[in-house]
Amino acid sequence: CVSAALLLAWSASHFQTLQDWPVYLAAIMISALILLGGWWLLRISEHGTLPGWLISALLLAAVLRLFAGATWSQLMPLYGHGTPEEQAGYIMSDAYTRDRTAWDLATSEKPLLRAFQGTYRKADQYGGLLFISALVYRSVGSSQHLPLAMVAISAAVSSLAVIFTWGFAHRAWNARVAQIAAWGVVLYPEAVLLGSSQMREAFTISLAAMAFYGLICYLQQHTWTSLLWVLFPLLTYLAFSPPFAALLLA
Repeated sequence: CVSAALLLAWSASHFQTLQDWPVYLAAIMISALILLGGWWLLRISEHGTLPGWLISALLLAAVLRLFAGATWSQLMPLYGHGTPEEQAGYIMSDAYTRDRTAWDLATSEKPLLRAFQGTYRKADQYGGLLFISALVYRSVGSSQHLPLAMVAISAAVSSLAVIFTWGFAHRAWNARVAQIAAWGVVLYPEAVLLGSSQMREAFTISLAAMAFYGLICYLQQHTWTSLLWVLFPLLTYLAFSPPFAALLLA
């Protein structure tokens, strides 16, 4: 974690200083907890029968997405089209607007729940990712806007799609199909792109994978625990996009 934080701080400062490494360490530790939490919950659900290669796939997915996010922040100002978004190191304009607004909210004295109200809807239509981003920035205690801290969180959440896709495919088909599906999520270019930027799809794709995993568990087991695997992502999805939550439910 410390090494990753030092590398992020060095990269974010354009290889000039390491002074912000404690902020990145906090973000990396949160990301590690997200990965460990997802792995632990799936392992309990699968009664400890997870293949050894799956943890490697999960970690590789997180590292790949984080590395891609750091790469965009370095290359876009140099090789982009000179737009404000690209000069700031963002690969997508939506991410730029939402993330800067989240920083403004985090550094204000306003309640973070304002993300779901009023003028903030211009930056995030539904408010969910704006709220999470502002919460991260306020929690890690940074004195300046460090977008890669949020990229680290997005990369971790995006990577959870790997293990839940494996869980669904393993139960629905077999181990071979599950392995192919999991590695497909690790390496699929658009999944890497979305997971390496401050886009809501980094969260919603993993939530959808979790919901499908819960569905197959419920169809096979008919337990309250398996039903929670469906309900939790559906309810969380409402903060990111109610219409897609309804579509996922259907």
